[in-house]
Amino acid sequence: CLLKKQNTLIVIPARYNSHRLPGKILEELHGFPMIYWVYNQALKAQSGPVVVAADDPKVFKVLDILGIPYVETDPACKNGTERVYEVAKKYPKKKYFINCQGDEPLLNPHIIQEVATSGLVDNAFKTAVSPISEKVNNPNEVKVAMSFDNRIRFASRNLIPCAGDKEIELFKIHGVYMYSKDLLERFVTASPGPLEILESVEQLRCIEHDIPLVGVKTEYTERSVDTYRDLVYMRELDPKLFKCFD
Repeated sequence: CLLKKQNTLIVIPARYNSHRLPGKILEELHGFPMIYWVYNQALKAQSGPVVVAADDPKVFKVLDILGIPYVETDPACKNGTERVYEVAKKYPKKKYFINCQGDEPLLNPHIIQEVATSGLVDNAFKTAVSPISEKVNNPNEVKVAMSFDNRIRFASRNLIPCAGDKEIELFKIHGVYMYSKDLLERFVTASPGPLEILESVEQLRCIEHDIPLVGVKTEYTERSVDTYRDLVYMRELDPKLFKCFD
């Protein structure tokens, strides 16, 4: 375990100009900017040191005030994985990287632990997947179809598989990913394919380039802050929920 922690870095990509809710990582949430809560939840996993991949001076300033470590990344990065890759180049001694989304202030540290301890496979892109409670198609959630060994065969913003009236367990990608530095480089240097571009789902690059994409099933789930409505939802929750993993 100790060796794994020494070899692993948790990175939180924190793009300032989010398409759906610009500046959301700095939005106030129970007395702190949202990124503060994400960082603290990631720390509680105790699965390695945590650093934020930031791209805007406004974010740098807030992180400096809060004493949160960060790496400056290029605003032109197309997705979080590209930001993690920029960070990885500055940490040559780290072999594995865990990517935690910067818009999940209620991120459960157990998810990070489950992904980190699910077995290190150097040639696989690993992602947490959690059950969807009801068959409502939220396009902000990326659904997956998996094989018996939890290999993800397809991912979509639409509901998959199409179950009709049948009872079936549906899973979505939860924003915690793990990959080796070598695989990270392979992913970033691969070109986005038509499926990734159409769906706007970066994990589809794995499927289009035959990079093994493996789901790590977790029972824990919470919504991310994709829209202003999500932010209002978080603000209306009991502040104690944000400290319940202490």
